[in-house]
Amino acid sequence: MKLSLVQTSQNRHDELVRFVKSLNAQINIDFKEIQLIFIDQGNNESAFGQLNPNIELVYLRHELCSLSKARNLGLNYVKGDYVAFPDDDCWYEPNTLAEVFINFEHGYEGVVAKGMDENDNLTNNFPSKQCKLSKFNHCGAISYCIFLKQIPGLTFDEKLGVGSYLKLSSGEEVDFLLKTMDKIGVNMIYCPTIIVRHPSNSIGLFYNTIQKQYEYARGWGYLLYKHKFPMSIIIKSYARPIGGIVLYCLSLNFFRVKRSFYLLKGRLEGYFIAMKYGRG
Repeated sequence: MKLSLVQTSQNRHDELVRFVKSLNAQINIDFKEIQLIFIDQGNNESAFGQLNPNIELVYLRHELCSLSKARNLGLNYVKGDYVAFPDDDCWYEPNTLAEVFINFEHGYEGVVAKGMDENDNLTNNFPSKQCKLSKFNHCGAISYCIFLKQIPGLTFDEKLGVGSYLKLSSGEEVDFLLKTMDKIGVNMIYCPTIIVRHPSNSIGLFYNTIQKQYEYARGWGYLLYKHKFPMSIIIKSYARPIGGIVLYCLSLNFFRVKRSFYLLKGRLEGYFIAMKYGRG
């Protein structure tokens, strides 16, 4: 078994059907080397009715829980040498997994793909050229774009991620990535030719974009302290929203003032929450 995909969802049946179709459409791979572990927090079993029968499906029902808790449940069933965490609303290009496998065969222990929406817009700040990852440069790594060597016993921090009881709604994948680096080193690569699709404007379970960005900012602030990010990155993380508040006040763009304020507030709150819990 080569690659285990750990996925969860509450109520995105149609999006899951799209993902399954994209998985079935993969080219130049052996489907027997794919394992899909799905933690169903809703009623989505029928979405997998057309899954390629050569793909091993592990289907688990679970009560509503956080993203990180669901993924940790799924990690107990991983058989692959490598693991990935596709979102319920992402989908793959036909050659996505074949290109990931090529990089693993070249000796890399982690591969980061480029995220793009249905209109070819980037879904994060991805570099334009191929590059190696470092501990504090993850080349835009986001959960549905990360493919990593499986480390038995390594789990997600359940204080982080969507559904976090501390409202630290992002950073779980970066935390997992950094913990993987701590275990096996930084032999990882970003490849812009490998594409994973994802809607760019999805707010998921949040009420609006401001709430989502605020809770995501809390997660980032938490990571800054937990993983001892260098002072240059910490200063930049707070200087940018402060600058945004000033700039947008001058231009009377009060929506962006509000957005910058909540980014700053969230990052500060997350940082102090991490100080409370320590770096464990």
